[in-house]
Amino acid sequence: MGNHVLDIFMAPKSVAVIGVTRKTGKGSYNPIECMQWFGYEGEIYPVNPFADEILGLKCYRDIKEVERPVDLAVIAAPRERVPGIVEDCAAMGIQGAIVVPQGFSDADATGKALQERLSDISRQNGIRILGPNTLGVLNAFSGFTSSFMYLKREKTPVGVICQSGVFFVGAAVLTGMIGKGIDVANGCDIDFADCLEYFGDDDETQVIVVHMEGMVGGSRFMDVARRLALRKPVITYKTARTRSGAVAAASHSGSMAGTYAIYEAAFCQAGLVPASTPEALTDFTKAFLHLPLMRGKRVGLITLTGAGGIIAADSLEECGLRVARLSEDTVLGLKELSPDWMPIQNPMDIWPALMKHGMKHVYELTLRSMLKDPGVDGVICIAIAPDLPENEFLDTTGVIREVASSQQEKPVVAWLYGPNQSAASRTIEQGGHVLAFPSLPRATEALAALYRRHKFLQESV
Repeated sequence: MGNHVLDIFMAPKSVAVIGVTRKTGKGSYNPIECMQWFGYEGEIYPVNPFADEILGLKCYRDIKEVERPVDLAVIAAPRERVPGIVEDCAAMGIQGAIVVPQGFSDADATGKALQERLSDISRQNGIRILGPNTLGVLNAFSGFTSSFMYLKREKTPVGVICQSGVFFVGAAVLTGMIGKGIDVANGCDIDFADCLEYFGDDDETQVIVVHMEGMVGGSRFMDVARRLALRKPVITYKTARTRSGAVAAASHSGSMAGTYAIYEAAFCQAGLVPASTPEALTDFTKAFLHLPLMRGKRVGLITLTGAGGIIAADSLEECGLRVARLSEDTVLGLKELSPDWMPIQNPMDIWPALMKHGMKHVYELTLRSMLKDPGVDGVICIAIAPDLPENEFLDTTGVIREVASSQQEKPVVAWLYGPNQSAASRTIEQGGHVLAFPSLPRATEALAALYRRHKFLQESV
């Protein structure tokens, strides 16, 4: 373990689970069962006064009966008992506690008072608290999770800081992947800045995703964020952006939502990358993991359809990018492939050329020319996703993948249209040098995120 406060939460050697249910099997929501399934190999001490044994482990009536060292307590008791339990944990020298139950600042006046008491206990006794109202943590690398829901263990270099367990359970449709996660939830002690510092120093994390409903301590968060953004991309997804959302956040995590425009401006100034939708979270995470940063705003467009090129051009301008002007060498090289009447310009509609020279040959030469052009900073490939194998002659996924892997200095993204979009997208992404998106606006937004990060790093030198 390192020296960060969260090390004890992310990779404990021993865990006491206080208030753990006696039920096991499907629908039991038993955190010990989920820990074991996830692959945790440390010591586990169940605490439940109504059981002698749970899942083959000796059960203790009270945390004070556990005579062996305990690193971390996971507390699932009724809310009114939680402060006393945390005090007992602190008296035993337990360094950290994850408070799972709801009903604190997310609830009534009694709950708010109970949460204030937890904050006081943390300050006075030195025990660090995550939550309340939290799913806790997951760490696919150490094999530990405090979740009472079954989670997929996948060692991916993505760290998630959130205020909702949905970002653990629903990672596949939100961030797309998660290797480590911390659910700040109500945040009575451990806060966003603590989590950012942890992931900033973590060699197993390359990209950080932050879901935030609201927070206190914004000044410290921004100071940490500015330093961290120089080292790793940080993607932010701020919810509770509307009045209705802010009301919902108050009853979910007890957060003070604030004005979204203020948050967004502060994030951008600190070098963080705001995502406006869950889909953008997935797209930006993949882009920062697999593609090079884009060093300018100029984008080359290769298309088989004029309408697709127009849609892409509109999307580029809406994202603050622009259609690249092709160099004279590029124009001359592509002119040889096309009919005399065909204007050589960007977007580059290659359909007339491929009617004569074949789809794969024309697509390969055009993409190579675009990537070599000094006036092009990134390329969007529009191509067909045909049924296979009968229409294999229309499939350019292999060609695009091969060219992008041989010229990796500029990002290449694709939009594939046709009956086989999902399978073709998976094929083109093999090797990790091209990313496929389900729409052209999403492809252009990903390129814009890559450009904004490059611009921030350049301006920070």
